[in-house]
Amino acid sequence: MPTEDHPLPSSWRSLGRTLRLGWAASPGLIVVAFATTVGAALPDVLIAAVLAMLADSVSSGDQVNVITASVLLGALAALSWLLRVLSERADRRFADRAAVFMEAHVVRLQSGIPSLDHHERPAYVNRVQLLRDHADTLSEVYQYLFQAVGAVLRLALTMALLMTVHPLLGLLGLFAVPTAVVSHWRGGVEHALEERAGHHERLARHFFLLGTKASPGRELRVARARERVRTGRHQAWAARHRTMSRVRWTTTAWQTAALTVFGCAFAGSVAGVALGGGSAAEVVLLLTAGSRLAQYIGQTLSQVHFLRTIWLEGGRRLLWLEELSSSSAESSQVPPPERMRAGITLDRVSFSYPGTERRVLDEVTLHLPAGAVVAVVGENGAGKSTLVKLLAKMYEPDSGRILVDDAALADMPADAWRERLSGAFQDFARFEYPLRLSIGLGDLARAEDAEAVDRAVERADARGLVDRLDRGLDTQLGSTWADGAELSEGQWQKVALARGYMRDRPLLLLLDEPASALDAETEHLLFEQYAERARALKGRDRVTLLVSHRYSTVRMADLIVVLDGARVCEQGGHEELIALGGRYAELYGIQARAYRVEG
Repeated sequence: MPTEDHPLPSSWRSLGRTLRLGWAASPGLIVVAFATTVGAALPDVLIAAVLAMLADSVSSGDQVNVITASVLLGALAALSWLLRVLSERADRRFADRAAVFMEAHVVRLQSGIPSLDHHERPAYVNRVQLLRDHADTLSEVYQYLFQAVGAVLRLALTMALLMTVHPLLGLLGLFAVPTAVVSHWRGGVEHALEERAGHHERLARHFFLLGTKASPGRELRVARARERVRTGRHQAWAARHRTMSRVRWTTTAWQTAALTVFGCAFAGSVAGVALGGGSAAEVVLLLTAGSRLAQYIGQTLSQVHFLRTIWLEGGRRLLWLEELSSSSAESSQVPPPERMRAGITLDRVSFSYPGTERRVLDEVTLHLPAGAVVAVVGENGAGKSTLVKLLAKMYEPDSGRILVDDAALADMPADAWRERLSGAFQDFARFEYPLRLSIGLGDLARAEDAEAVDRAVERADARGLVDRLDRGLDTQLGSTWADGAELSEGQWQKVALARGYMRDRPLLLLLDEPASALDAETEHLLFEQYAERARALKGRDRVTLLVSHRYSTVRMADLIVVLDGARVCEQGGHEELIALGGRYAELYGIQARAYRVEG
C-alpha cells in the first residue's frame, strides 16, 4: 500500500491516460466533435478579412466587390453558426456517454481496492473527493481540448492576418506571453490551495447533510441545534473562502497587470497604423482582428486554465487512483482453506490507523480455535472492531502476522478470503432494495434463492419483521421510494443480521455489535441459538467471532477475550474469568448491577 504522501503522477502521463479513456467511451463522436469544433475557427477568422474587403470596396465605390463581400459575410456567418450547432450537439452527446463511462471507471477503481485506506486517510479522502467532483468535468475533456485547439488556430490565423498589415504587428503575440504565463501559474497555485482546503468543504457538506436528512433532523429539532448546524456550515464555507480569497486576490492582481500590458500594446498598434498612413481597410482589419485577438487570447487562456486546473489535475488524480488500485492488487496465490484444522492465530500483531501514531492493537497474541465461538469484550476504544477489520483484511497489521492454520493471511487474496467470510456489523449498510434482495446481498450468488433467504430470515429471528410488511420479502425498503417501507433502527439491523447469515457455512463468521439496536434479551437469545447451531456442525471447522458490549450475551461463548489498552489482558471461559476476579469480573459485575437497578 502506498504511503501517506504517495505523490500524484505527472500531468503528461495523466493526460494520455484520460485521452485513452475518453476515446474508449465513444471514438465516433470524438471525430465529429473535432471536425466541427476546430473547423469553426476558419470562418470566424475570415470574417475580419472579408470586413476589410468590404470597407475597401465601399471606399473605392466598387459595387461588385461590395455585393461579393456581403454574400461572403452571410455565408461565413451561416457556416460558423452551423458548425457551432453541430459541435455543441456532438460535445453534449459525447459528454453524456463519457460521464457514465468515467463514473463507472472510478467506482470500479475504488471498490477494487481491498483495504479501507482511501476511505479513511485524510489526504486520500481529499483527493478522492476532488476526483468525484471533477468526474463530470473529466468526461468533457475532449470538448475542452478541441476548443483549446480551435482557440489556438484562431489565434494563429488572426496573427497571420495582422501581419499582412505590417510584419511588426506579429509582435502583439509576444505581449500576450506574460498573460499566458500568469494564467498557468495562477491555475496551479489556486488548485493546490483548493486541495489543501478540501477539509473545509467536506465539513460544510457534512453540516448540509445533517441539516437536510430526516434522521439527524429529529435530534436537531429536539436539541434545538439547527442554528448551530447552520452556523457551522457557514463558518466552514467562510474558512474556505478566506483561505482561497487571499490567494485569488494576489493572482488576480498579477493577471490584471499582464492584461494591461497587452491592452497598451494593442492601443499603440491601432494608433500607429491609423497615423502612419494606413488605409481604411487596414484599420478595419486591425480593429476587427485585433479586438478578436484579445478575445481569442482570452479563450486560449481560459482553455489552458481549465486544462491545467481541472483536466490535468483531475486526470492526475484519476491516474493516481488507478495506480493506487494497481499497487493494492495482490499477487499472492495462497488460497484460503476449505476447512480449518487448528484455527486462527494472531502472533504479536500491532496496528495503528493511518495518520496516527497511537497503537490500537499492541503486540496482540491470540489463538481462535477451530469450531469455537469466541467473544471479544472490552471498553470503547480497546480495539475490538479493529481486530475484526484485520481479520477481514480491511487492513494489514503494522507488525506481526495472522495465520489461518499454518498459512499467513497476508498471502491470501482478499477477495478469495472474503468469499469464505460472513458477517454483520454495527455500522451496517441500509440497502434500499426489495427486502429479499437486501438480505440476499449477503451471498450474491444465491440472492435469488428463496430457500437461502428464508433460512437467513429464520437465523436472524426476523420472521416477525417480514410478516408485518404488507408485501413480505417483496417489500421495497426506504420511505423515499414509491410504496417504500421505512424501518426502525432495530428492524434495519435485523435485515443486516439476516444478510450476515446468508452464507450457510462460512469459514469465519464476524459479528461486530450486530444487535446493538436490539434489546438485551433478544440479542442474548439470537446468539445463544447461533452458538448452539455452530457447536452442532459436523467437524466444527469454523470460527465464530462475536463482539458485544453486553456481557450477559457473551456468557455462552467457548472463549472470551478481554481487550484493555490495546492488549489482551484476559482470556478464558465465563466461569473461569469470574473466578479469576480480574477485569472481566469487574466489568461484568458493574453491568449486572446496572441491569438490576434498571429492573
